[in-house]
Amino acid sequence: MDNARRSIGSIDRELRKQNRPLIVAPPDSPQIRLRKGMEHAHAMAPPRLWEAPKVEELVNNTGDGARRTRVITGNGTYCITERAPTTSIDMIEKHGKIRLTNCPEHEEPAKRQEWRTARD
Repeated sequence: MDNARRSIGSIDRELRKQNRPLIVAPPDSPQIRLRKGMEHAHAMAPPRLWEAPKVEELVNNTGDGARRTRVITGNGTYCITERAPTTSIDMIEKHGKIRLTNCPEHEEPAKRQEWRTARD
């Protein structure tokens, strides 16, 4: 019985190696590169006055738990800072939960995750 279990285990491992599920990256093509370039150019340009503002959440490296969001409009850029949940209730009652601030230069939006295959 033990010998049969060992042989079943080795057979199972071999089958899993052969049929390993992979996340396959799309092939690179001129159309994909053109689309990425156009998306990047659109993301870099500020919206016009009649267009909706662009909103992006910034990565906050301070560790206090506050959330900061950058809003880019046709008139300019500003940040909305939501106070951390650890902030005292007195401070929130006096000054409010949300405040408008200038955007710090060292903070940037989170980058999209690049999927890699299981072989990487």
